Amino acid sequence: MDQGLEGSSIRNSHREIHAVRGKPAPKHIAEKARALVDRCSQSGTVIRQHLDLDRMKVPLQKGTFYVIENDGNSEPGFLVFLPGQQAPVYLHTTQRGPHPITLRMRVSPVLGEGGGSVFIATLDTIQHKLRIEDVWMWKGLSVFDTDGYSKRREYLREFVERYWVPDARLLGGIVTSILNPKSISEFLEGVPNEMIELLPESPGRRRIRGTGRPPRPLRGTTITHPLGGELSLPLAPCPKQNATVLHTSVPLQRVITHPRLRAVPVDKMPDIYDLYDEKGLPVTRAPVQLFSLSQMLRNKKGEIWVTAEWRENFNGYEITKVL
Repeated sequence: MDQGLEGSSIRNSHREIHAVRGKPAPKHIAEKARALVDRCSQSGTVIRQHLDLDRMKVPLQKGTFYVIENDGNSEPGFLVFLPGQQAPVYLHTTQRGPHPITLRMRVSPVLGEGGGSVFIATLDTIQHKLRIEDVWMWKGLSVFDTDGYSKRREYLREFVERYWVPDARLLGGIVTSILNPKSISEFLEGVPNEMIELLPESPGRRRIRGTGRPPRPLRGTTITHPLGGELSLPLAPCPKQNATVLHTSVPLQRVITHPRLRAVPVDKMPDIYDLYDEKGLPVTRAPVQLFSLSQMLRNKKGEIWVTAEWRENFNGYEITKVL
């Protein structure tokens, strides 16, 4: 099966670190993705700028900024969801960069409505990581120029809760995460990390990657953490969950096998089901991996009862049996 992204194999007890090879996007798809990126912001497609933080103490103290901590040197790019295109396209910021690639992700085609959506994400091909960071266009709306980061983060929250089921196996071993920036105060209280960026709250302003340490905010100018909590991978999400903090990457009680759950198809996401226990309480969301099982579920009439099992290889539940 074509995995879209192909990683290296482990040949001995020491892990071999090789760059992930991406599947090139077809030329006409890449051109459509680039055209959408070009019109998602009136001020251009520059994601971040390099500045000396020591020379910016006054403007930084007066504004609201969040700290992005990096563990690599990968440049951020654009994750583009096009109408009628199931797999999103990852683009680098410049057309002279590496060729655009497609990423096999379990996402809803709703993201292509209105002309499409554009996210900011960093793909680290060495560490096999994809970090989703911001939303610049949401279903055809250019939100980067009009909405502050905390508002754009609500679109990201909707993406996490409703339109995406992570599947590292489908993505060829790429592990996806959601950016959870810190306030400057929180960052300064922790262990120093020189590989940082500053993300402005104000709409239409670029991220700042610089040298030095950000100044401590003036008293009364910055809320401790105005983003409403962390966003985590919805690896086992409850479909009716309304909690502010989404810690669903590891279930509170990891049950290896759920022997009897009611499965409800997720609208516009083929082979993805919300699962409920016999009392009607939401348990998790899970994919179907086997074609034969997928056909059985689609042909099933009335209530659908299934068995779901935890899979360590993609850190989530999978429907394994129709009852």
